[in-house]
Amino acid sequence: MSTLAWTPDFDALPLCGSVAHWAGQFRNARDWPSTAQLNALAAAQGLCNGADRPVCFVEQTAACGQRDYEQQIWDSGRVPTRTASAHDFFNALIWLTFPQTKAALNAVQCRELANAPKGQRSPASNAATLFDESGLVLVARDTELAELLRTKQWKTAFWQRRARWQDARLYVIGHAVIEKALAPYPGMTGKCLFLQMDKLPVAGLPPAALDAAIAHAWLGGTVQKPADLFVMPVLGVPGFEAANAHAAYYDNTEVFRPPRSTLGTE
Repeated sequence: MSTLAWTPDFDALPLCGSVAHWAGQFRNARDWPSTAQLNALAAAQGLCNGADRPVCFVEQTAACGQRDYEQQIWDSGRVPTRTASAHDFFNALIWLTFPQTKAALNAVQCRELANAPKGQRSPASNAATLFDESGLVLVARDTELAELLRTKQWKTAFWQRRARWQDARLYVIGHAVIEKALAPYPGMTGKCLFLQMDKLPVAGLPPAALDAAIAHAWLGGTVQKPADLFVMPVLGVPGFEAANAHAAYYDNTEVFRPPRSTLGTE
């Protein structure tokens, strides 16, 4: 449960760019939005889960295990949501911004958890959990940045190829990453899915076509295990941290860890 005081300017934070449109709906709010306020936005958008049931946010008053949490969303469209919680508020904003993606992740979780032995999770379920909490999506016309990041060539990707970020888009999907942006620290990381697209989305509210492409990647089995997503130090992204405007920022190997091969390990 978040103990943070409400602040209405979440949409101004660099890492909140993906959800800025919906966060901006609460610019004049004086307290954490109620589930009723969130549901008004969900209803206006016609938000639905993977079973085509309307999605609504319901107050969570008791602890809930992952299997029950996911199954409730699938069976009823009801998303357990704690009040005055930055974590759950951002989760709701991701539902509003990427409804097809969230519905796909829920569908994957319900399928995987139903087939797993009690108390265990499959690699696909672990990957979906990581992406739901800490997911990033990198969109570019070619694979260069993605390959550099996947192979942990951090300074090359973030600094020497800095101009290439003008021809790429990065979206924060994980609501835990957005929550951490309220008190950012250098070692913040996300798990990234790469999508190659000839036509890049324009700035502003992410388009439905992008949402559909991310959902298709999950439902189509593109991601089968956590290793299918690559790690990215979030604050290394140009524009996400003022200090990274200097090359020396990327010399911190505690944050930008070199590949294992350069450390002399197998």
